[in-house]
Amino acid sequence: MSQDLAETALIDQHIYKGFLPHEGPQNVYECDICGYWHLTSKNAEQNPRLTEMIESGEMKRKQDAQRWERF
Repeated sequence: MSQDLAETALIDQHIYKGFLPHEGPQNVYECDICGYWHLTSKNAEQNPRLTEMIESGEMKRKQDAQRWERF
């Protein structure tokens, strides 16, 4: 998994699972063992793409839209 794909998966998790801003995975990292990228909630720094979506209100809009799609 590439960094870009891992960041997209991180954002998707926040949209579809409805995490609050500081819940769930917060960033991605490249694994020293397998070389792939993984999600992590242990990194103290929030991913910049995730931060931008939260601060701009886009995350809330996407979470709201996703909840409406389930009905």
